[in-house]
Amino acid sequence: MSNAAQEPAVPTDSDGAPLFPHANVVAVNAFADVLASALGPASRDKMIVNALRSHGPDENEVPHAANEMTADDITVTSDGASLLESLPTTHPIAPVVTRVIGPERPGETAVEGADIPDGVTATVVLMSELLDEAVELFDRGVHPYDLRAGYHRAMDAALAELDAATTPHDGRRATDLAIARTAMTGNDVGGVVGGLAEGVVDAVDAVGFPTEATLAVRCVSKGSMSDSRLVDGAVLDVNHRVSEEMPVRVEDATVLALGGFKRSLSDPELWTEGASLDLSSPDDAAAMEDVYTERRERVVDRIDDLGVDVVVTRLGINDEYQRLLADRGIVGIRRVNRLHLEQVARATGASVVTNPTDVSAGDLGHAGVVEEVMREPRRHRRKNRFMTVFEGCENPDSVTVLLRGVTDQIAAQATSEVRKAAAAVGAARGRGGNRGGVIPGGGAIELRMAAAVREAARAEPSRAQLAMTAFADALEAVVATLVRNAGEDHVELLADLKAAHAAGDDAAGFVLPDGEVGNAAECGVFDAAATKRRVVLRASEVANLVLRVDDAVDADFTEEPAGPGEAIYDEEAEKHADYLEHTDGTRWDI
Repeated sequence: MSNAAQEPAVPTDSDGAPLFPHANVVAVNAFADVLASALGPASRDKMIVNALRSHGPDENEVPHAANEMTADDITVTSDGASLLESLPTTHPIAPVVTRVIGPERPGETAVEGADIPDGVTATVVLMSELLDEAVELFDRGVHPYDLRAGYHRAMDAALAELDAATTPHDGRRATDLAIARTAMTGNDVGGVVGGLAEGVVDAVDAVGFPTEATLAVRCVSKGSMSDSRLVDGAVLDVNHRVSEEMPVRVEDATVLALGGFKRSLSDPELWTEGASLDLSSPDDAAAMEDVYTERRERVVDRIDDLGVDVVVTRLGINDEYQRLLADRGIVGIRRVNRLHLEQVARATGASVVTNPTDVSAGDLGHAGVVEEVMREPRRHRRKNRFMTVFEGCENPDSVTVLLRGVTDQIAAQATSEVRKAAAAVGAARGRGGNRGGVIPGGGAIELRMAAAVREAARAEPSRAQLAMTAFADALEAVVATLVRNAGEDHVELLADLKAAHAAGDDAAGFVLPDGEVGNAAECGVFDAAATKRRVVLRASEVANLVLRVDDAVDADFTEEPAGPGEAIYDEEAEKHADYLEHTDGTRWDI
């Protein structure tokens, strides 16, 4: 019998076409090729150039107007989530891959995002390896059904081993610092990971698991990264006092937060629907103005009687109110956006009120110091930029990491790393709905999971055993990528790591800066168990989803009539016919 006759048959459909989404696998691999070098402690940045408008528009781009400013659209980062969001993609599988980032983050950039997910790069790399292994098995005759079944069982075995390897958080600050440093390793912007880790742990101590409202990150170009610090309060980086006659610094400040649109310090009382005003003489107009003058004085007197030192509002503060506030030594800060106002309220303990005429002492917050400071000098301009710092807040429910000496891409990357580190520490503590616990890093847990999957595969009687073994190979490939990015021989290092695990060192991992095999736990290399669980789950789920797809069908309506056999369902055929009839007046026979 010839060798060709011994080859297993490749699964095909009724027309003889192979039942496998090769094109989708190629697309996923394209994502992984971009992200792979950004994995691990020796990762490298990627530059994504969406547009170089300063060098002239693209041939397909609409020309710039004469008075329109040109700007380049460039992203430089090693953060997996930022890379996936920045990559220009048109392939149908792209939304499936980018789903690993999690829910859409609010705000224009990651700076104000609710979640800065960690482990995105590892997820995409593992996903790509799983699909590559599946292609190889498919070419050997393994049906996609067996592949998916094996991957599901392998995932269960891997997660069971992950749970067994998880150590409960011991509550020590040293452990939190190690987790924070590990999360930021490879992205040490400015070489100040140690100092930032201290601030990150302090932030989690204050607010628990970070959210967009409880942890803010503000970036200024003035100073150096070593001057960065944690503010036990809030920082308004674009808002400051509305009048130079107001105090620059207030100690032991009482804070009033005004939000909403029911009342403001710029608009008069709301008119009822259908109301009218009849003015028969200039004296009537003066009397009407007196009514508003009296109201303004009543509002400010009430605020002053309550001992308010600082008023922060979402809306405007008109000239009359500015004068009244300044005369009483009250600082007014206007046009604060909703998120920043919430951060101020949480930091100071204030309640956001919507009616300045209905304020009580219980609505007010307090800060040790409220001060307007220079944010950064503005060259060739008359006015410098200022920001307002609320600090010295007692038991704040929102804190701010103030990063200095960073701008543009550096600021975005540093912000992302700080928020990821805080999320990792919070997850390890079991906050934010995560399973608490820590695991050794440096690839140690991947090798443990791979060994457990191989052990489970030996007891599998079906061809799913092949898929389970492939799953273990994919886990080890992630470790190989981590080692390769550090410039080491991944074949030799991977063999040494396996030997160390076989000898009983379950925490053996790839440790830098020595680039050698070492006990990751003893070297202080820790990851949050919840992060690794999320990596395995999402990579497995998306890989299995891709394996379920055997074809891509264009579901868009066209003006061409349905051909013979294409109108499978009568109802859908009728809808198609109605669509064609109402678009151009022609009814096709279907």
